[in-house]
Amino acid sequence: MSIDESTAQPSGARTRRRVITIGATLAMVLVIVLGWGTSRGWFDSQSAAGSPGSAASTVTEEVEPPDADPIVPTPPPLKIPIPTPKPVVGEKASEQAALAAAEALLAASNQLLQRGDGGTGGLDTVATGFVRGELEALAAERADFGYTQVGVATITSKEVLSVDLAASPPTVVLEVCIDTSKIDILDPNGKSMKGLLYNPGVPVKHIYGAQHLDGLWKISTHDIPDNDRCA
Repeated sequence: MSIDESTAQPSGARTRRRVITIGATLAMVLVIVLGWGTSRGWFDSQSAAGSPGSAASTVTEEVEPPDADPIVPTPPPLKIPIPTPKPVVGEKASEQAALAAAEALLAASNQLLQRGDGGTGGLDTVATGFVRGELEALAAERADFGYTQVGVATITSKEVLSVDLAASPPTVVLEVCIDTSKIDILDPNGKSMKGLLYNPGVPVKHIYGAQHLDGLWKISTHDIPDNDRCA
């Protein structure tokens, strides 16, 4: 029997092929091992960098404490006479009490405008409703702009226009003439603003409505008529 030479391989060739095959296998193994080692080292380094206890992941953030609100002192209460609560006992007494409330209201107005600190403590004992809101808004405005009043407004005359003790609440309407000619208003720099004030040269007529509430007569309404000049 003869051997086909086309399929026969010399022993040397088979040896070379085996060597080449073994060499290629070893190379692949080295590539896999080295690659795995490199990849393992990268993952280990990432794990170490991202671990909670590592220095890389520890970030110290400085948090500034919030600014404390400035302490604003409460303005002292107004120095005005506070009457003792009493029931309605008669027309004459009611008229006198309502007139006294109008005088106390003007005193309170002078004080809050002279101080210019926005304080209106005690105003509720002589004013209610529209008049109380009017003066509270004026006090806040003067405090915001830094305006202060120099001098005082004074009452030159006063009279009772009407009384209704049967109303609910009982009411008294007053006409009060007020002189503001001695008043000046100063801005925060001490500059006079007197030229901006309404000053007709004579006292101005004010119509006040007083109500009996919580045992006290309080001024609740205020109006200046078209004919505002007092004789």
